[in-house]
Amino acid sequence: MKLPLLGLLIFLLSACGGSEMPENNTQHILALIFAGATVIDVRTPAEVAEGALPNALNIIHTDIVAGVDALALPTDTPLVLYCRSGNRSGIAAAMLQAEGYTQVTNGGSYLPLAEALEQTPAL
Repeated sequence: MKLPLLGLLIFLLSACGGSEMPENNTQHILALIFAGATVIDVRTPAEVAEGALPNALNIIHTDIVAGVDALALPTDTPLVLYCRSGNRSGIAAAMLQAEGYTQVTNGGSYLPLAEALEQTPAL
């Protein structure tokens, strides 16, 4: 009986951090960013040095809870997290949600977001 439950749990967790980001989801992420969400890049400093979204904060995914707590943001602040593929940002989003943050969005992969931002007219 425990094996099917474990399989379901693994499936659900893998679905949370997938790197495939449908176009409508990318548009939703861009809308959150343009609306003023706090954007957090959870990649390593070496990865960030190769490029990052404008004004994104860098907090490594393993330090996400302490890093966001240090910002002293209300727990209902809209947060958009991203990484290379969406996996680490999914893990970080789940960690923040477990701590009571209610408006956390896994933005997924850096490259599609960066490309979409480049193609979006300035507001």
